[in-house]
Amino acid sequence: MKTVFRNSILFIGLVTIMTMLSSCYKEKETTAVITVLDAANAPVPGAEVKLYYKYASDSLGTDLRLDKTAATDASGKANFNYTDEFKSGQAGLSVLDIEVDGAILGIIKIEEEKQNEETVNIP
Repeated sequence: MKTVFRNSILFIGLVTIMTMLSSCYKEKETTAVITVLDAANAPVPGAEVKLYYKYASDSLGTDLRLDKTAATDASGKANFNYTDEFKSGQAGLSVLDIEVDGAILGIIKIEEEKQNEETVNIP
């Protein structure tokens, strides 16, 4: 009888600990914010910003799951969310090209569970 009671307590304790551990980790969003400024460092609203990864070989094209486009708001910011592309335990996500209105203006390193920011100036 004591063995059954002891095993029951151990089982309940183990289930409680496992439940607590699995519910502790809350994934944070993985986002990118690109700020587009003109030559006078004023925000550029309505610019089309594209973030993408292009393979070194043109025959491979681009990684479509990372290819996203957004327009800048009144403050010149374009927001991108890569949370769904991030896998828990992954070391980094990617380095992406920044294209604004058809011109490549820079790159951004996307790190998991962070708000990644970059500012580019259009000529």
